[in-house]
Amino acid sequence: MEQKIIHHLMMCSFSLSNLGLFHGKTGVALFFYHYSKFTNNTVYSEYARDLVDDIWNNLHDRLPENFKSGLAGIAWGVEYMILNGFVTGNSNEICSEIDARIMQSDLRRITPKFIEQELEGFLHYVLIRTAGSVRQNNCLPFDEMYHKDLFKVFSSLLSHEKTNETCRYFINQYLSTIRAGKELGIVNKLKYQFG
Repeated sequence: MEQKIIHHLMMCSFSLSNLGLFHGKTGVALFFYHYSKFTNNTVYSEYARDLVDDIWNNLHDRLPENFKSGLAGIAWGVEYMILNGFVTGNSNEICSEIDARIMQSDLRRITPKFIEQELEGFLHYVLIRTAGSVRQNNCLPFDEMYHKDLFKVFSSLLSHEKTNETCRYFINQYLSTIRAGKELGIVNKLKYQFG
């Protein structure tokens, strides 16, 4: 049964139109990187690498910015792959266009619908990109103004009635990462990617 699923994924994944994390090529690539490690078979990691190349060759301006099937999930996947040693590279360079596009949204105008449907995924994206940069002594993703907006908005969302416990946990993780980075002098030393 396992081999049937693997063969099906290998036969169908390049024809997926969704590039995203939950229902698309990014999620399949992550699966194959993990499966390669599990089976100790590089065929699967090579296949995952080809899928990642295909994702980057097919990124376009009409992709949504969300986590499940859009840019935030793809950037999260890239950072995850780097942090787990599946690929090498500077995630700030790789994800700079995605980060820049996501920074265009005004965080101060978050709607209740966004809080209920998109906030958790957005928090995953922001946290992994920020924590990954701090761990790698990389420039922080996003610019200083965006981080200040994140800090203010996230602080206010802690007490918002529609913010669930998982989101509160991730908000606290982000705030702790920034505070720890400031205390260690890392945040000021690293500066900001777009600053």
